[in-house]
Amino acid sequence: MLLAASDLDQTLIFSSRSARAETRSLVPVERYRDADISWVTPTAWHSLAALVRTGRFVPVTTRTPEQYLRVRWPGRPPEHAVTANGGIILRHGVPDPDWTAAVTARVGAGAPVEEVAGRLRDLTADLQAAVPGSADPTVRVVPGLFAYAVLREGQRPVLEGARLGELTAELLDLGYACSLQGRKLYAVPVGVTKSAAVGELVDRCGAAGFVAAGDSLLDVDLLRAARASRRPRHGELFLTGADVAGSELTAAAGAAAGEEIAAWLLGCVEGGLER
Repeated sequence: MLLAASDLDQTLIFSSRSARAETRSLVPVERYRDADISWVTPTAWHSLAALVRTGRFVPVTTRTPEQYLRVRWPGRPPEHAVTANGGIILRHGVPDPDWTAAVTARVGAGAPVEEVAGRLRDLTADLQAAVPGSADPTVRVVPGLFAYAVLREGQRPVLEGARLGELTAELLDLGYACSLQGRKLYAVPVGVTKSAAVGELVDRCGAAGFVAAGDSLLDVDLLRAARASRRPRHGELFLTGADVAGSELTAAAGAAAGEEIAAWLLGCVEGGLER
């Protein structure tokens, strides 16, 4: 038996910008402040319905539990989900206390998250000064785990390149990995990984391993630990040309790539890797 573990945003579900398709032709899967904000294709929706019914599907995301619980699934939601980049395992929507305790011990090896948030606030102040007239960037903290900055229009190009490389090295010295995903810049403890949390669920379920999909640098450990993996023809991994040996690219980009990935995950858990 294999589990199917997949990142959500820009891998299985898509914003109006990342979908690369008319949202009128898509199925809404997330609503926030009285507006639909994430979608999948109708074919992907049917594949996800079958995948969830297998009982072997594990959503894996950097979202907080509250953000994850906004996502709508066909039928009953998956029993388990990995949130906060592996920091929190949910079972029926409730954090697992044993896993939370284990992660808390790991996080203690690095700098306090409040210190890292301070570095991000310094950075966002520089970005605000470099792009006059732009809205203030926002720095948010997931208590005890990680921090991230929400960039504003025109600020990402200022950050990309040498400045992002310097920040990545600076945060690594503090024990944190850096990842720029769309408008969000994450700083996550290196000891908190998606693969470790999924590995915990593999052990608990008595599975033989897992297959995986993801689009960002924070998914690399997950893709490398999987028996087989897919990544979309868009996103951070694709744009940076990151080397993930053995991980196959989809033929399509946008929501069509999510459709491919959902079908592949379903095939793996139903019929094995030969599919």
